[in-house]
Amino acid sequence: MTAHVDPQIKALLVARLREQRAAGALTSADVRKAAADVGAAERTVWGWLAKEPAALARRPRARYEITEADRDSYAAWRGNVAAVHRALHAGRTGAPSLRRLQEAFTRDLTPAERAAAVDGVEGRRRHEVYLRWAPNRRNALWEGDHTELPVLVLAPRAQRPRKPWATLFIDGYSRLITGWALSLYPTSAVVLAALRQGMLVDPARGPFGGVPEALRPDNGLEFTATALARACAALGIDLLPTPPYTPHRKGKIERVNRTLDQEFLSGLPFYTHGPRGADGKLFGPDADPMSLELFSHHFAEWVTDYNTARVHSELDGQTPLQRWREDATPLREIAPQALRWMLMADIERTINKDGVHFERVRFIAPELNGLAGERVGVRYTPHDLRQIEIFRGDDWLCTAYPQDELTAEQRAAVLARRHADAAELGRRHRRASRRARARLAPITAPGPGEDTTVVTAEQDRHERRRRDDDGREMRRLGRTDLLGLHRDFEYWNPPRDPKPAAATPEAEPADGADDTHDGEDRAESTVETEKG
Repeated sequence: MTAHVDPQIKALLVARLREQRAAGALTSADVRKAAADVGAAERTVWGWLAKEPAALARRPRARYEITEADRDSYAAWRGNVAAVHRALHAGRTGAPSLRRLQEAFTRDLTPAERAAAVDGVEGRRRHEVYLRWAPNRRNALWEGDHTELPVLVLAPRAQRPRKPWATLFIDGYSRLITGWALSLYPTSAVVLAALRQGMLVDPARGPFGGVPEALRPDNGLEFTATALARACAALGIDLLPTPPYTPHRKGKIERVNRTLDQEFLSGLPFYTHGPRGADGKLFGPDADPMSLELFSHHFAEWVTDYNTARVHSELDGQTPLQRWREDATPLREIAPQALRWMLMADIERTINKDGVHFERVRFIAPELNGLAGERVGVRYTPHDLRQIEIFRGDDWLCTAYPQDELTAEQRAAVLARRHADAAELGRRHRRASRRARARLAPITAPGPGEDTTVVTAEQDRHERRRRDDDGREMRRLGRTDLLGLHRDFEYWNPPRDPKPAAATPEAEPADGADDTHDGEDRAESTVETEKG
Protein backbone atom coordinates (compact mmCIF):
# COMPACT_ATOMS: atom_id res chain seq x y z
CA MET A 1 0.00 0.00 0.00
CA THR A 2 1.34 3.41 -1.01
CA ALA A 3 2.00 5.67 1.95
CA HIS A 4 0.90 9.26 1.95
CA VAL A 5 3.62 11.45 0.49
CA ASP A 6 3.83 15.13 1.28
CA PRO A 7 3.02 17.16 -1.88
CA GLN A 8 6.16 19.27 -1.57
CA ILE A 9 8.37 16.18 -1.26
CA LYS A 10 6.59 14.64 -4.23
CA ALA A 11 7.12 17.77 -6.33
CA LEU A 12 10.84 17.93 -5.50
CA LEU A 13 11.31 14.21 -6.22
CA VAL A 14 9.53 14.37 -9.60
CA ALA A 15 11.50 17.50 -10.61
CA ARG A 16 14.83 15.75 -9.88
CA LEU A 17 13.83 12.62 -11.80
CA ARG A 18 12.68 14.73 -14.79
CA GLU A 19 16.08 16.47 -14.89
CA GLN A 20 17.82 13.07 -14.93
CA ARG A 21 15.53 11.88 -17.73
CA ALA A 22 16.15 15.06 -19.74
CA ALA A 23 19.93 14.44 -19.41
CA GLY A 24 19.47 10.81 -20.46
CA ALA A 25 20.76 9.47 -17.14
CA LEU A 26 17.50 8.16 -15.65
CA THR A 27 17.35 4.37 -15.11
CA SER A 28 14.84 2.02 -13.59
CA ALA A 29 17.13 1.55 -10.64
CA ASP A 30 16.94 5.27 -9.89
CA VAL A 31 13.14 5.21 -9.98
CA ARG A 32 13.03 2.06 -7.83
CA LYS A 33 15.33 3.61 -5.23
CA ALA A 34 13.39 6.89 -5.14
CA ALA A 35 10.12 5.00 -4.66
CA ALA A 36 11.60 3.04 -1.76
CA ASP A 37 12.89 6.24 -0.14
CA VAL A 38 9.46 7.93 -0.07
CA GLY A 39 7.53 4.76 0.72
CA ALA A 40 5.67 4.54 -2.59
CA ALA A 41 5.42 1.85 -5.22
CA GLU A 42 7.70 2.03 -8.27
CA ARG A 43 4.69 2.06 -10.57
CA THR A 44 3.29 5.07 -8.69
CA VAL A 45 6.51 7.04 -9.20
CA TRP A 46 6.46 6.23 -12.97
CA GLY A 47 2.90 7.55 -13.00
CA TRP A 48 4.01 10.79 -11.40
CA LEU A 49 6.62 11.22 -14.10
CA ALA A 50 4.02 10.65 -16.81
CA LYS A 51 1.72 13.40 -15.56
CA GLU A 52 2.06 17.07 -16.20
CA PRO A 53 3.45 19.11 -13.30
CA ALA A 54 0.17 20.94 -12.81
CA ALA A 55 -1.70 17.67 -12.50
CA LEU A 56 0.49 16.50 -9.63
CA ALA A 57 -1.02 18.99 -7.16
CA ARG A 58 -3.94 17.45 -5.31
CA ARG A 59 -7.12 19.40 -5.73
CA PRO A 60 -8.42 20.39 -2.33
CA ARG A 61 -11.66 18.78 -1.32
CA ALA A 62 -14.46 21.13 -0.41
CA ARG A 63 -14.61 21.34 3.37
CA TYR A 64 -17.02 22.84 5.87
CA GLU A 65 -15.90 25.76 8.01
CA ILE A 66 -17.55 25.86 11.45
CA THR A 67 -19.35 29.04 12.40
CA GLU A 68 -19.82 30.90 15.68
CA ALA A 69 -23.26 29.33 15.97
CA ASP A 70 -21.63 25.91 15.67
CA ARG A 71 -19.14 26.80 18.43
CA ASP A 72 -21.88 28.06 20.77
CA SER A 73 -24.00 24.99 20.16
CA TYR A 74 -20.94 22.75 20.69
CA ALA A 75 -20.34 24.33 24.09
CA ALA A 76 -24.04 24.18 25.00
CA TRP A 77 -24.20 20.47 24.15
CA ARG A 78 -20.90 19.82 26.03
CA GLY A 79 -19.00 18.57 22.98
CA ASN A 80 -21.76 16.38 21.52
CA VAL A 81 -21.33 16.89 17.74
CA ALA A 82 -24.33 14.68 16.91
CA ALA A 83 -26.56 16.96 19.02
CA VAL A 84 -25.13 20.02 17.24
CA HIS A 85 -25.90 18.44 13.85
CA ARG A 86 -29.50 17.66 14.84
CA ALA A 87 -30.04 21.17 16.20
CA LEU A 88 -28.53 23.20 13.34
CA HIS A 89 -28.07 21.13 10.18
CA ALA A 90 -30.37 18.13 10.05
CA GLY A 91 -32.81 18.25 7.09
CA ARG A 92 -31.44 21.47 5.60
CA THR A 93 -30.38 21.81 2.00
CA GLY A 94 -26.60 22.03 1.56
CA ALA A 95 -25.95 21.25 5.22
CA PRO A 96 -22.83 19.22 5.98
CA SER A 97 -23.13 15.61 6.91
CA LEU A 98 -22.44 14.43 10.44
CA ARG A 99 -19.09 13.02 9.34
CA ARG A 100 -18.00 16.29 7.72
CA LEU A 101 -19.14 18.26 10.77
CA GLN A 102 -17.11 15.99 13.07
CA GLU A 103 -14.05 16.46 10.87
CA ALA A 104 -14.57 20.22 10.92
CA PHE A 105 -14.69 20.36 14.74
CA THR A 106 -11.61 18.14 15.00
CA ARG A 107 -9.75 20.31 12.52
CA ASP A 108 -10.78 23.79 13.67
CA LEU A 109 -10.86 23.31 17.46
CA THR A 110 -7.79 22.59 19.55
CA PRO A 111 -7.77 19.65 21.97
CA ALA A 112 -7.94 22.14 24.85
CA GLU A 113 -11.10 23.73 23.41
CA ARG A 114 -12.75 20.36 22.89
CA ALA A 115 -11.85 19.19 26.41
CA ALA A 116 -13.03 22.49 27.95
CA ALA A 117 -16.45 22.00 26.38
CA VAL A 118 -16.72 18.62 28.13
CA ASP A 119 -14.87 19.07 31.47
CA GLY A 120 -14.48 22.83 31.84
CA VAL A 121 -11.28 24.29 33.26
CA GLU A 122 -9.91 20.91 34.32
CA GLY A 123 -10.20 19.66 30.76
CA ARG A 124 -8.51 22.74 29.37
CA ARG A 125 -5.60 22.45 31.80
CA ARG A 126 -4.91 18.89 30.69
CA HIS A 127 -3.76 20.22 27.33
CA GLU A 128 -1.93 23.35 28.44
CA VAL A 129 1.84 23.62 28.62
CA TYR A 130 3.70 25.10 31.57
CA LEU A 131 7.16 26.33 32.31
CA ARG A 132 9.17 24.09 34.61
CA TRP A 133 11.21 25.75 37.31
CA ALA A 134 13.18 24.23 40.17
CA PRO A 135 15.31 25.91 42.86
CA ASN A 136 19.06 25.57 42.44
CA ARG A 137 19.82 24.99 46.15
CA ARG A 138 18.19 23.53 49.21
CA ASN A 139 15.88 25.66 51.35
CA ALA A 140 15.54 28.19 48.54
CA LEU A 141 11.79 27.49 48.27
CA TRP A 142 9.34 25.36 50.21
CA GLU A 143 5.85 24.42 49.05
CA GLY A 144 2.97 23.77 51.45
CA ASP A 145 -0.47 22.28 51.05
CA HIS A 146 -3.45 20.70 52.82
CA THR A 147 -5.08 17.51 51.56
CA GLU A 148 -7.96 15.46 52.91
CA LEU A 149 -6.81 11.85 53.03
CA PRO A 150 -9.26 9.34 51.48
CA VAL A 151 -9.10 6.85 54.35
CA LEU A 152 -11.29 6.42 57.42
CA VAL A 153 -9.72 6.46 60.90
CA LEU A 154 -11.14 6.51 64.40
CA ALA A 155 -10.21 9.55 66.46
CA PRO A 156 -9.95 9.40 70.27
CA ARG A 157 -13.35 9.43 71.99
CA ALA A 158 -15.06 9.51 68.59
CA GLN A 159 -18.12 7.41 67.80
CA ARG A 160 -17.84 7.49 64.02
CA PRO A 161 -14.75 7.27 61.78
CA ARG A 162 -13.57 10.34 59.91
CA LYS A 163 -11.15 11.25 57.15
CA PRO A 164 -8.08 13.06 58.53
CA TRP A 165 -6.29 15.99 56.95
CA ALA A 166 -2.56 16.09 56.22
CA THR A 167 -0.52 19.30 56.12
CA LEU A 168 2.76 18.90 54.23
CA PHE A 169 5.81 21.07 53.52
CA ILE A 170 8.43 19.97 50.98
CA ASP A 171 11.74 21.39 49.84
CA GLY A 172 11.54 22.30 46.15
CA TYR A 173 15.18 21.45 45.47
CA SER A 174 15.34 17.95 46.96
CA ARG A 175 11.61 17.03 47.14
CA LEU A 176 12.13 16.18 50.82
CA ILE A 177 9.05 16.17 53.03
CA THR A 178 10.48 18.48 55.69
CA GLY A 179 7.41 18.89 57.91
CA TRP A 180 3.99 17.29 58.27
CA ALA A 181 1.04 17.21 60.65
CA LEU A 182 -2.20 15.22 60.83
CA SER A 183 -5.44 16.67 62.16
CA LEU A 184 -9.18 16.17 61.98
CA TYR A 185 -9.60 19.58 60.38
CA PRO A 186 -7.04 22.08 59.12
CA THR A 187 -6.27 25.18 61.15
CA SER A 188 -3.55 27.81 61.17
CA ALA A 189 -2.18 26.24 64.36
CA VAL A 190 -1.65 22.95 62.50
CA VAL A 191 0.14 24.84 59.73
CA LEU A 192 2.49 26.47 62.24
CA ALA A 193 3.18 23.14 63.95
CA ALA A 194 4.09 21.45 60.65
CA LEU A 195 6.28 24.41 59.64
CA ARG A 196 8.06 24.33 62.99
CA GLN A 197 8.73 20.60 62.65
CA GLY A 198 10.21 21.18 59.21
CA MET A 199 12.58 23.92 60.40
CA LEU A 200 13.95 22.06 63.42
CA VAL A 201 16.95 19.85 62.67
CA ASP A 202 16.07 16.64 64.52
CA PRO A 203 18.64 13.81 64.32
CA ALA A 204 15.82 11.32 64.87
CA ARG A 205 14.33 12.36 61.50
CA GLY A 206 17.45 13.23 59.53
CA PRO A 207 19.95 16.02 58.87
CA PHE A 208 17.47 18.26 57.07
CA GLY A 209 15.72 21.38 58.31
CA GLY A 210 16.54 25.06 58.68
CA VAL A 211 14.64 28.22 57.79
CA PRO A 212 13.60 28.45 54.10
CA GLU A 213 14.20 31.59 52.08
CA ALA A 214 10.70 31.56 50.56
CA LEU A 215 7.45 29.73 51.24
CA ARG A 216 4.81 29.03 48.58
CA PRO A 217 1.67 27.75 50.33
CA ASP A 218 -1.81 26.99 49.16
CA ASN A 219 -4.34 29.81 49.00
CA GLY A 220 -6.52 28.22 51.69
CA LEU A 221 -7.73 30.22 54.65
CA GLU A 222 -5.35 28.42 57.02
CA PHE A 223 -2.33 29.44 54.92
CA THR A 224 -3.48 33.01 54.39
CA ALA A 225 -4.17 33.59 58.09
CA THR A 226 -2.45 36.40 59.92
CA ALA A 227 -0.60 33.91 62.15
CA LEU A 228 1.39 32.47 59.24
CA ALA A 229 2.16 35.89 57.78
CA ARG A 230 3.35 37.10 61.18
CA ALA A 231 5.55 34.03 61.65
CA CYS A 232 7.13 34.44 58.20
CA ALA A 233 7.78 38.12 58.88
CA ALA A 234 9.47 37.30 62.19
CA LEU A 235 11.63 34.58 60.63
CA GLY A 236 12.52 36.50 57.47
CA ILE A 237 10.68 34.17 55.07
CA ASP A 238 9.21 35.50 51.81
CA LEU A 239 5.57 34.40 51.78
CA LEU A 240 4.44 33.74 48.18
CA PRO A 241 0.90 32.32 48.26
CA THR A 242 -0.38 30.93 44.99
CA PRO A 243 -3.34 32.59 43.26
CA PRO A 244 -6.69 30.85 43.67
CA TYR A 245 -7.30 27.76 41.51
CA THR A 246 -3.73 27.48 40.28
CA PRO A 247 -2.45 24.12 41.57
CA HIS A 248 0.17 24.02 38.80
CA ARG A 249 2.02 26.83 40.58
CA LYS A 250 2.97 24.29 43.28
CA GLY A 251 3.14 21.19 41.15
CA LYS A 252 5.86 19.46 43.19
CA ILE A 253 3.76 19.10 46.32
CA GLU A 254 0.70 18.21 44.22
CA ARG A 255 2.77 15.32 42.84
CA VAL A 256 3.68 14.29 46.39
CA ASN A 257 -0.03 14.23 47.28
CA ARG A 258 -0.71 11.92 44.34
CA THR A 259 2.20 9.65 45.30
CA LEU A 260 0.86 9.53 48.86
CA ASP A 261 -2.50 8.38 47.54
CA GLN A 262 -1.16 5.84 45.06
CA GLU A 263 1.64 4.26 47.08
CA PHE A 264 0.36 4.43 50.66
CA LEU A 265 -3.31 5.20 51.18
CA SER A 266 -4.69 2.93 48.44
CA GLY A 267 -3.30 -0.11 50.25
CA LEU A 268 -4.92 0.66 53.62
CA PRO A 269 -8.25 -0.72 54.86
CA PHE A 270 -11.22 1.64 54.58
CA TYR A 271 -9.71 3.46 51.60
CA THR A 272 -12.67 5.56 50.49
CA HIS A 273 -11.78 5.43 46.78
CA GLY A 274 -11.79 1.64 46.85
CA PRO A 275 -14.49 -0.72 45.47
CA ARG A 276 -17.93 -0.69 47.02
CA GLY A 277 -20.80 -3.08 47.19
CA ALA A 278 -24.31 -2.69 45.81
CA ASP A 279 -25.35 -1.00 49.05
CA GLY A 280 -22.58 1.59 48.67
CA LYS A 281 -20.49 0.25 51.55
CA LEU A 282 -16.76 -0.19 51.20
CA PHE A 283 -15.35 -3.67 50.86
CA GLY A 284 -13.13 -4.16 53.86
CA PRO A 285 -12.46 -6.14 57.01
CA ASP A 286 -15.23 -6.81 59.51
CA ALA A 287 -13.58 -4.62 62.11
CA ASP A 288 -13.37 -1.00 63.15
CA PRO A 289 -11.03 1.34 61.25
CA MET A 290 -7.58 1.87 62.69
CA SER A 291 -7.12 4.55 65.30
CA LEU A 292 -5.67 7.93 64.42
CA GLU A 293 -2.67 7.17 66.65
CA LEU A 294 -1.88 3.94 64.77
CA PHE A 295 -2.40 5.68 61.44
CA SER A 296 0.06 8.42 62.43
CA HIS A 297 2.72 5.76 63.10
CA HIS A 298 2.19 4.23 59.64
CA PHE A 299 2.20 7.71 58.08
CA ALA A 300 5.50 8.59 59.76
CA GLU A 301 7.04 5.34 58.46
CA TRP A 302 5.91 6.14 54.93
CA VAL A 303 7.38 9.67 55.12
CA THR A 304 10.71 8.23 56.28
CA ASP A 305 10.71 5.72 53.43
CA TYR A 306 9.82 8.44 50.91
CA ASN A 307 12.66 10.67 52.10
CA THR A 308 15.39 8.05 52.48
CA ALA A 309 14.65 5.00 50.29
CA ARG A 310 12.34 5.92 47.39
CA VAL A 311 14.17 6.91 44.19
CA HIS A 312 12.72 10.01 42.51
CA SER A 313 12.52 10.08 38.72
CA GLU A 314 13.20 13.83 38.57
CA LEU A 315 16.33 13.56 40.74
CA ASP A 316 18.42 11.46 38.34
CA GLY A 317 17.88 8.26 40.28
CA GLN A 318 18.56 9.79 43.71
CA THR A 319 16.48 9.76 46.84
CA PRO A 320 15.40 13.13 48.30
CA LEU A 321 17.85 12.71 51.18
CA GLN A 322 20.75 12.01 48.79
CA ARG A 323 19.86 15.12 46.81
CA TRP A 324 19.73 17.16 50.03
CA ARG A 325 23.15 15.99 51.16
CA GLU A 326 24.62 16.66 47.73
CA ASP A 327 24.16 20.41 48.20
CA ALA A 328 26.50 22.26 50.55
CA THR A 329 24.38 25.38 51.07
CA PRO A 330 24.64 26.29 54.79
CA LEU A 331 21.48 26.00 56.85
CA ARG A 332 20.03 28.89 58.83
CA GLU A 333 18.97 27.19 62.04
CA ILE A 334 16.92 28.52 64.94
CA ALA A 335 17.05 27.10 68.46
CA PRO A 336 13.96 25.13 69.51
CA GLN A 337 13.46 27.53 72.44
CA ALA A 338 12.92 30.39 69.99
CA LEU A 339 10.16 28.46 68.21
CA ARG A 340 8.04 27.47 71.20
CA TRP A 341 5.32 29.88 70.15
CA MET A 342 5.02 28.09 66.80
CA LEU A 343 3.22 25.13 68.32
CA MET A 344 -0.35 23.96 68.59
CA ALA A 345 -2.92 26.27 70.14
CA ASP A 346 -3.27 26.18 73.91
CA ILE A 347 -5.07 23.26 75.48
CA GLU A 348 -5.74 23.91 79.14
CA ARG A 349 -4.89 21.30 81.74
CA THR A 350 -4.74 21.24 85.54
CA ILE A 351 -1.46 20.40 87.25
CA ASN A 352 -2.02 17.29 89.37
CA LYS A 353 0.09 15.83 92.16
CA ASP A 354 1.87 13.64 89.59
CA GLY A 355 2.23 16.31 86.89
CA VAL A 356 0.17 17.22 83.84
CA HIS A 357 -2.06 14.56 82.28
CA PHE A 358 -2.16 14.87 78.50
CA GLU A 359 -3.09 12.26 75.88
CA ARG A 360 -3.05 9.55 78.59
CA VAL A 361 0.56 10.39 79.45
CA ARG A 362 1.80 11.98 82.69
CA PHE A 363 4.28 14.79 82.07
CA ILE A 364 6.40 16.31 84.81
CA ALA A 365 9.13 18.92 85.23
CA PRO A 366 10.89 20.45 88.27
CA GLU A 367 9.22 23.82 87.60
CA LEU A 368 5.77 22.31 88.25
CA ASN A 369 6.50 21.83 91.94
CA GLY A 370 4.27 23.98 94.10
CA LEU A 371 1.74 24.60 91.32
CA ALA A 372 -0.56 21.59 91.83
CA GLY A 373 -4.16 22.62 91.20
CA GLU A 374 -3.32 25.50 88.85
CA ARG A 375 -4.62 25.65 85.27
CA VAL A 376 -1.90 25.97 82.63
CA GLY A 377 -1.69 25.92 78.83
CA VAL A 378 -0.20 22.94 77.01
CA ARG A 379 1.39 23.26 73.59
CA TYR A 380 2.77 20.32 71.69
CA THR A 381 3.93 19.07 68.32
CA PRO A 382 1.32 16.78 66.71
CA HIS A 383 2.11 13.07 67.01
CA ASP A 384 5.31 13.75 68.92
CA LEU A 385 4.76 13.34 72.65
CA ARG A 386 8.40 13.15 73.64
CA GLN A 387 7.90 16.52 75.34
CA ILE A 388 5.32 19.26 75.77
CA GLU A 389 5.61 22.96 76.53
CA ILE A 390 3.84 24.41 79.57
CA PHE A 391 2.67 28.05 79.55
CA ARG A 392 1.23 30.21 82.33
CA GLY A 393 -0.84 32.66 80.36
CA ASP A 394 1.45 34.04 77.65
CA ASP A 395 4.66 33.21 79.52
CA TRP A 396 6.52 29.99 78.95
CA LEU A 397 6.98 27.99 82.15
CA CYS A 398 8.90 24.82 81.32
CA THR A 399 9.33 21.79 79.08
CA ALA A 400 7.73 18.69 80.60
CA TYR A 401 8.69 15.09 79.81
CA PRO A 402 6.81 11.78 80.24
CA GLN A 403 7.35 10.34 83.72
CA ASP A 404 7.91 6.83 82.40
CA GLU A 405 10.80 8.02 80.22
CA LEU A 406 12.65 10.28 82.66
CA THR A 407 16.38 9.79 82.99
CA ALA A 408 18.10 9.47 86.36
CA GLU A 409 19.25 13.09 86.10
CA GLN A 410 15.73 14.33 85.38
CA ARG A 411 14.28 12.41 88.33
CA ALA A 412 17.00 13.81 90.59
CA ALA A 413 16.20 17.33 89.37
CA VAL A 414 12.50 16.90 90.26
CA LEU A 415 13.35 15.70 93.77
CA ALA A 416 15.98 18.38 94.29
CA ARG A 417 13.54 21.12 93.29
CA ARG A 418 10.93 19.82 95.72
CA HIS A 419 13.43 19.68 98.60
CA ALA A 420 14.83 23.11 97.73
CA ASP A 421 11.34 24.66 97.66
CA ALA A 422 10.50 23.10 101.03
CA ALA A 423 13.75 24.40 102.58
CA GLU A 424 13.18 27.87 101.18
CA LEU A 425 9.65 28.01 102.62
CA GLY A 426 11.02 26.91 106.00
CA ARG A 427 13.61 29.68 105.97
CA ARG A 428 10.95 32.24 105.11
CA HIS A 429 8.75 31.11 107.98
CA ARG A 430 11.62 31.34 110.42
CA ARG A 431 12.52 34.84 109.22
CA ALA A 432 8.89 35.88 109.63
CA SER A 433 8.85 34.44 113.14
CA ARG A 434 11.96 36.39 114.13
CA ARG A 435 10.46 39.61 112.81
CA ALA A 436 7.33 38.97 114.89
CA ARG A 437 9.49 39.04 118.07
CA ALA A 438 10.84 42.50 117.37
CA ARG A 439 12.11 44.57 120.32
CA LEU A 440 11.90 48.33 120.51
CA ALA A 441 14.10 50.67 122.47
CA PRO A 442 12.38 52.84 125.07
CA ILE A 443 10.66 55.80 123.40
CA THR A 444 11.56 59.02 125.17
CA ALA A 445 10.59 61.52 122.49
CA PRO A 446 8.04 61.80 119.68
CA GLY A 447 8.98 59.79 116.60
CA PRO A 448 9.26 56.25 115.34
CA GLY A 449 10.56 53.54 117.63
CA GLU A 450 14.03 52.07 117.26
CA ASP A 451 14.22 48.35 116.46
CA THR A 452 16.81 46.80 118.79
CA THR A 453 16.00 43.18 117.95
CA VAL A 454 19.11 41.04 117.96
CA VAL A 455 18.32 37.35 117.77
CA THR A 456 21.30 35.07 117.68
CA ALA A 457 21.22 31.50 116.41
CA GLU A 458 21.50 30.20 119.99
CA GLN A 459 18.57 32.34 121.08
CA ASP A 460 16.52 31.11 118.14
CA ARG A 461 17.22 27.47 119.04
CA HIS A 462 16.35 28.14 122.68
CA GLU A 463 13.07 29.81 121.66
CA ARG A 464 12.08 26.90 119.44
CA ARG A 465 12.97 24.44 122.24
CA ARG A 466 10.82 26.41 124.67
CA ARG A 467 7.88 26.39 122.28
CA ASP A 468 8.28 22.64 121.85
CA ASP A 469 8.35 22.15 125.65
CA ASP A 470 5.24 24.30 126.03
CA GLY A 471 3.50 22.26 123.41
CA ARG A 472 4.34 18.98 125.14
CA GLU A 473 3.12 20.39 128.49
CA MET A 474 -0.17 21.51 126.97
CA ARG A 475 -0.67 18.08 125.42
CA ARG A 476 0.06 16.47 128.81
CA LEU A 477 -2.42 18.73 130.59
CA GLY A 478 -5.03 17.91 128.02
CA ARG A 479 -4.91 14.16 128.76
CA THR A 480 -8.16 13.00 130.41
CA ASP A 481 -6.71 9.74 131.74
CA LEU A 482 -4.82 11.73 134.43
CA LEU A 483 -8.03 13.03 136.11
CA GLY A 484 -9.02 9.72 137.77
CA LEU A 485 -12.37 9.64 135.96
CA HIS A 486 -14.38 6.43 135.97
CA ARG A 487 -14.97 5.02 132.54
CA ASP A 488 -17.20 2.03 133.44
CA PHE A 489 -20.85 2.17 132.51
CA GLU A 490 -22.11 0.68 135.78
CA TYR A 491 -20.55 3.45 137.88
CA TRP A 492 -22.34 6.23 136.03
CA ASN A 493 -25.59 4.25 135.69
CA PRO A 494 -26.27 2.46 139.07
CA PRO A 495 -29.33 0.16 139.22
CA ARG A 496 -32.49 1.65 140.78
CA ASP A 497 -34.94 -0.16 143.18
CA PRO A 498 -38.35 0.24 141.60
CA LYS A 499 -40.23 -0.40 144.97
CA PRO A 500 -38.52 1.22 148.03
CA ALA A 501 -39.40 -0.24 151.51
CA ALA A 502 -42.28 1.46 153.46
CA ALA A 503 -41.32 3.52 156.51
CA THR A 504 -42.48 2.26 159.96
CA PRO A 505 -43.81 4.58 162.71
CA GLU A 506 -40.90 3.68 164.93
CA ALA A 507 -38.47 4.70 162.23
CA GLU A 508 -40.10 8.05 161.65
CA PRO A 509 -37.88 10.82 162.89
CA ALA A 510 -38.95 13.45 165.21
CA ASP A 511 -40.04 16.80 164.11
CA GLY A 512 -37.06 18.74 162.90
CA ALA A 513 -34.82 15.68 162.70
CA ASP A 514 -36.35 14.75 159.36
CA ASP A 515 -35.23 18.02 157.87
CA THR A 516 -31.74 17.60 159.25
CA HIS A 517 -31.28 14.11 157.82
CA ASP A 518 -32.70 15.16 154.47
CA GLY A 519 -30.23 18.03 154.32
CA GLU A 520 -27.34 15.71 155.07
CA ASP A 521 -28.46 13.25 152.38
CA ARG A 522 -28.76 16.04 149.85
CA ALA A 523 -25.30 17.32 150.83
CA GLU A 524 -23.74 13.88 150.42
CA SER A 525 -25.45 13.49 147.04
CA THR A 526 -24.14 16.88 145.97
CA VAL A 527 -20.60 15.96 146.98
CA GLU A 528 -20.75 12.69 145.04
CA THR A 529 -22.14 14.54 142.03
CA GLU A 530 -19.32 17.07 142.15
CA LYS A 531 -16.79 14.27 142.39
CA GLY A 532 -18.34 12.67 139.38
